[in-house]
Amino acid sequence: MLQAIRDRAQGIFAWVLLIVIGVPFALWGIQNYIDTGKEKPAATVGDREIFDREVTRAYEQSLNNLVGIDDFDEKQLRREALDRLISQEVIAQSAEQRALVVSDVEARGFIQSLPYFLTDGKFDKDKYKVMLAAQGVSPEQFAAQIRRALITEQFQRGIADSAFVTKGELETLMRLKGQERQLDYAKIALPTVAQAFTDAEINAYFERHRQEFRSPERVSIEYLALGLNDLAKDIQVGDEELQKLYEEQKAGYGTPERRKISHILITLDGTDEAADRRAQDKVNAVRERLVQGEDFAKLAQELSSDTVSGKKGGDLGYLESGAQEETFTKAAEALKAGEVSAPVKTSFGYHLIKLTEWVPARIRPFDEVREELRQATQRNRAETAFYEKGQKLAEITFEHPGSLEQAAQQLGLQVQQTGLFTRDAGEGLATEEAIRKAAFSEDVLGGRNSDPVELGNEKAVVLRVREHQAAADKPLAEVRDEILARLRDEAARKLAQSQSQQLLKQLREGKSLDEAAKSSGLTAVHAGFIRRDNDQLPAELVRAAFTAARPAPGVVTPGEVALADGSIFVYAIPSVKDGPVAASDLKEQESAGQFLLRSGGQQEFGAFVERLRELADVKIEQKD
Repeated sequence: MLQAIRDRAQGIFAWVLLIVIGVPFALWGIQNYIDTGKEKPAATVGDREIFDREVTRAYEQSLNNLVGIDDFDEKQLRREALDRLISQEVIAQSAEQRALVVSDVEARGFIQSLPYFLTDGKFDKDKYKVMLAAQGVSPEQFAAQIRRALITEQFQRGIADSAFVTKGELETLMRLKGQERQLDYAKIALPTVAQAFTDAEINAYFERHRQEFRSPERVSIEYLALGLNDLAKDIQVGDEELQKLYEEQKAGYGTPERRKISHILITLDGTDEAADRRAQDKVNAVRERLVQGEDFAKLAQELSSDTVSGKKGGDLGYLESGAQEETFTKAAEALKAGEVSAPVKTSFGYHLIKLTEWVPARIRPFDEVREELRQATQRNRAETAFYEKGQKLAEITFEHPGSLEQAAQQLGLQVQQTGLFTRDAGEGLATEEAIRKAAFSEDVLGGRNSDPVELGNEKAVVLRVREHQAAADKPLAEVRDEILARLRDEAARKLAQSQSQQLLKQLREGKSLDEAAKSSGLTAVHAGFIRRDNDQLPAELVRAAFTAARPAPGVVTPGEVALADGSIFVYAIPSVKDGPVAASDLKEQESAGQFLLRSGGQQEFGAFVERLRELADVKIEQKD
C-alpha cells in the first residue's frame, strides 16, 4: 500500500499529503500546524477549527507554485488555500466516520520512508527524535497526523478508482487525438506607423497610465544566513575516526563482480522424451562445432531459438541475480572468461552459455574514499546542528524583533547586507523570490525581523529592512519617448485589427482566402492537413485551428488569432479528418485509456467532495 501511495501521490491525492505532511513539516512548520493556540478560527468544519496560520501555510505553498508569475490575485489565492483546507478536512472527517483504519506497521513504514528522517538513505531514529523535539511535538502526535493522512488517501482512492472508461469514450479520444485539420492562413504583420502625436495626446496617455510610469518601491536588507554546508565545514573529523567508519561501512564502498554472458538456446519441439533427446542431440552438435573452433556469435545468429539475442550474437548483457533460473545462473557463475558451458537445461530448453566479460569485485581503498567519507560524516552531523540552530535562530530573532545582533552573537553568525532591490527583481540573495516577498511583507516593512525564510532544505535566512525607498512618479519628460512608442504600437495594432476584420467579413460572405488576401495585398498560405503537435507553425495558430468549430460540408470555418508581437493570423478551416479509432501502437491506446481513467477519477472525486461539503457543517469567518 505504501508504494502505491508514493506512486500515486499526484493530482487529486497530492495536495492532501502536501498539506498534512510536506507543508507543515518544513523547518519551522510542525509547531505552527499543531499548536493553534487561542486564535479565532478562519473556518470551522464540524468541531474542527482551521486557523489563519494554517491558511497561510497553504497559501505560501501556492505561491511556490507561481514562481515567475506576477499577475495573480493574493486575496483569491488565500481564498483558494482556505477552500483546499476545508475540503481536506471534510474528506478526513468522512473517512473517519466510515471507520477506515491504517495499521501501526503501515504508519511506521511510511514515516521511516520520509526524506526528512533519512541519513544515507536509511531511517535515522536520532534525527527523527531531534526534529520532533525541536518542534515540541511528540512521536505520538506526529504519527497521528500521518495516520490521518494515510486514511484520507485510502478514502480518496476508493472513490477515484471507481471510475471506468467505455469503449465509446476511448474511441472518441483516439479520433480527437489523431485528428488532422486542413489549414489555410494569411499573416497580417504589424504595420509601421509614422503618425505624429500632439503634446495633449501624450499628456493624456501619461495621466491615464501614471501608475505604470513610476520608479518602483525598493528596499535593501540586512540578514543572518544559516547554511547546512557552512556548518558542515566547521566540523572536524580525524583520520582515525574515518578509518573506523570505513571499516564499519566497507561493504558500501564495494562493487560486485560483473559477468557478461551470451547464450545459444535450443528449444524442444515437443514434451515427450523423444523431443528432449532430439534437443540434446542438436545442442551437443552445436557444442561440438564450438569445440572445433567455430565462432560462438555466428552460431548464435544461425541456430539459436532465442532470435532476439541471436541477432546480437547471443548477447544477454550482464548476469543479474534472480533474473534467470537457478541452473542457468549456477552454470554462468562457474565459467571463466571466454569459457563455454556444457549444455544446461531450463524450462526454455537447452542452453550453451559463454562468459564474454568478467569484472572482479572490488572494494575501494580507504585513501580513495577518505574525503567522500569525511564530507558525508560532516554533513550528517551538521544536519542535527542545522535544525537545532534553526530553532534557536527563530526564537532569538522573535524575542528581539528590532535587531539581528543578539542572534548573531549567540549563534556566531555574521550580519550581512544587500543592495537595493524591488518586489520583482534583485541581485545576490535578492534573486530569491521568497526573500523578496519576506522583505516587502507588512511586518518587515514595519521594522520587525522576518520569520525564518527557507531556501531549499539547506539554508535559512532571517532578515530586516535596512533602507526603504517608496515608489515615486517619474516626470513626463523622462518617459515621453516610451509613451510615443506605446501610442504608435496601439495605432499599429488597431490598423492590423481593422484589416483582419475586413478579411474575416469577406470570408463569411463566401470569398476564398486567396481572393480576400489578394484584395488586401497579402498572400494566402495553404498549410495542408496539420496535427495538434505541429511545431512548424506558431503554437497560437495551431491551438486556434483545433479549437475552431468543425466546418460544415462545402463551407470553411474562419477565424483569427493575434500573437504577442501584434501580428494577426486570419485562417480558414476547409475540412477535418478524424484519427483512427484503434491506435496502431497498443501502448498509445493504453496510455489514452489511463488518461481517461485519471480524468474520470478526478471528476468523480471532485463531485463527491462537493456533495460532502454540502452536507457538512462548514462555517467560514468573513474577513475584509
